[in-house]
Amino acid sequence: MAAAALAGAGTAQAQTQERATLIHGARVFDGTGGKAKLSDVLIEGDRIVRVGRKLRVPEGTEVIDATGLTLIPGLHDLHIHTRREAFTDAASLHRFYAPYLRAGVTSINEFSVSGEMMAGIRALRADTPRLTLAVRLGVPDGHGTESQFTNAITLQVTSPEEAHAAMARALPYKPDMVKVFADGWRYGDPARPDKPSIDEPTLAAIVADAHKAGIKVMTHTVTLEGAKIAARAGVDSLAHGVGDALVDNELIGLMKKHHMAYVATLATYEPLEARVLAPEELALLTPEQQARETARLAKGEAIAPYDSKRWEIMRENIRRLQVARIRIGVGTDTGIEGVYPGFGALREMRILTELGFTPAEAIEAGTKVSAEIMGRKDEGVIRKGARADLVLVAGAPDVTFRDLYAVKRVWVGGREVSLAD
Repeated sequence: MAAAALAGAGTAQAQTQERATLIHGARVFDGTGGKAKLSDVLIEGDRIVRVGRKLRVPEGTEVIDATGLTLIPGLHDLHIHTRREAFTDAASLHRFYAPYLRAGVTSINEFSVSGEMMAGIRALRADTPRLTLAVRLGVPDGHGTESQFTNAITLQVTSPEEAHAAMARALPYKPDMVKVFADGWRYGDPARPDKPSIDEPTLAAIVADAHKAGIKVMTHTVTLEGAKIAARAGVDSLAHGVGDALVDNELIGLMKKHHMAYVATLATYEPLEARVLAPEELALLTPEQQARETARLAKGEAIAPYDSKRWEIMRENIRRLQVARIRIGVGTDTGIEGVYPGFGALREMRILTELGFTPAEAIEAGTKVSAEIMGRKDEGVIRKGARADLVLVAGAPDVTFRDLYAVKRVWVGGREVSLAD
């Protein structure tokens, strides 16, 4: 009798976990390049199992009326840093990551952890975006080692031999990816001398071991020459973008040859002195963050000449790379001053629309393209068999970008998450 009861409980639990959800009557923008169209989307478990009209659904399916709303794939932020207090317990984890969910961001790359921290973070059960946890590598005294905490969590290497040894220590923790602080250039600022940079053979050794383990490598790279080194070393994506010079045909050729993508984190380089946020952007912020933005503008400070020059270079590089059909993903470096959780990804995409991307192309950059950069072909799109990371918004964000801020409901891995404060 007891065994039968346990078996029945297990069956009931499995049925609850696999309960189907039908999102009915939405404008579906599937992220694959086509126009949005009215459709139904059926979710079972963590997958999309059908997309179409008048779908037959299992008995007991939860039906969500999405009339007048648009369903899009969940957004990505391929580059964030979170304060270590977030990883204390499940409640803290949810609190720190909830703003991403409210902005429709269902997948994030977390770069402020160590291999030793990963098992504990994965054991926490909380509503969060899909967490991609990266191990960090750099060089002694290089960027990424400035504080006591970051110095402790960054593996530091100076040769291919040391790189292979470090990767042998890191890979048993099963990281989801590798972040390398490769470029120590400090933007030509005499007050901030350059830090050491990683050389190509050492970076190539890291890449080789990561790819053998089936994981991607992203580098912190901010110079034209550093980008070429990263491409020749086989890096999968370059974070922060080239800010010292305009990209040239040599770099574009190398990026195409080595299939390297570009994640510019424009949101962190945008000069804050002149940044004016739209009402829908301010609505994403806490009262304290709103007050900070108001106070910053009230100061009326001038943009430093170099910051202005770098900003123009970085924006022109996006235009050139888009014309060259280089994959451009969405990452923000959230955690830097003025780049707030969740807000940053939408700001990044908004800037892309100012640089020639249509709203639809900006959404694709934050969904399908970013998923492809991570090697996830079953993510970032709405189609049968894809992972059910979904966002329901008011309006038509693929036509009018500001509608993207009107997030109504969010699913991560097929499960609806709470958007409450």
